[in-house]
Amino acid sequence: ATSSDSVDTINSKLSSGLHLVLTPGIYNLTGTINVGIANTIVLGIGFPTLVATNGQTAIQITGSEGVRVSGILLQAGPVTTGTLLYWGSNDAGNPSNPGFLYDCFARVGGTNDPSVQQMTVKTMVQIAQGNVVIDNAWLWRADHGVTGEVYNSDNPVYNGLQIFSDNVITYGLAVEHTLQDLVQWFGNNGQVYFYQSELPYDVQQSQFGTPGYVGFRVDTSVSSFEGYGMGVYSYFRDYNVTVESGISTPASGSSIINPLTVFLNGQGEIIHVVNENGNSVSAPGEVSYIC
Repeated sequence: ATSSDSVDTINSKLSSGLHLVLTPGIYNLTGTINVGIANTIVLGIGFPTLVATNGQTAIQITGSEGVRVSGILLQAGPVTTGTLLYWGSNDAGNPSNPGFLYDCFARVGGTNDPSVQQMTVKTMVQIAQGNVVIDNAWLWRADHGVTGEVYNSDNPVYNGLQIFSDNVITYGLAVEHTLQDLVQWFGNNGQVYFYQSELPYDVQQSQFGTPGYVGFRVDTSVSSFEGYGMGVYSYFRDYNVTVESGISTPASGSSIINPLTVFLNGQGEIIHVVNENGNSVSAPGEVSYIC
């Protein structure tokens, strides 16, 4: 496909059983790309940009198993959107034939002047199918753009990633600057191998610290979760913000190996690393580990 192809044309080809190769370009989508057949491959060449222009999801995966999506950049548009990528139908998937999301990035803002027009989405990526693997994803609310640094929670997005299903694995996940929990994990038997995050630069205590938002949250309903090498970094540039913990997990059933928090610069404090464990970081370059 090329950026001049309509969503209807792309969906017609997909529904006929073809795979999808997206050539370089900016795809200003007026509808949702629907991938409904198992084992479909969606491959981006040169990181084509899929823009949700009018409030719709950019790409939705409902194929029951084995779908592979790789090499795309998701971009929020000016109309509030629920999510840029929605994967699944609240189904279990297939452990013998998992879905894969490779080398997928998302951005909210950066290309716009927020004083003229805001870009916005509620959650960048949502996974509602079990047995999906995410390998190399960076989900970014822009801290800077074409007009300079971003302030005052412009280009709003609540969460980078929400996982609703069991047996989801991520490798090399990065989420930055969203205005609420950066990641929310609701599925059982989840595994995270390397996670990097930066808390938002431009929030006030009442917007982020007081509500108790964190860099990574495993929901209290989850009975089993494993995380390895998970880091939460802070640079509260504009306001003095104190957060209780970088990572929040249930009291039992979760294993977090080698987590850390880092105070890059700015103001405020991260009091603990995981729940009530780990030391505070409140000075430039200060790091707290749990080993």
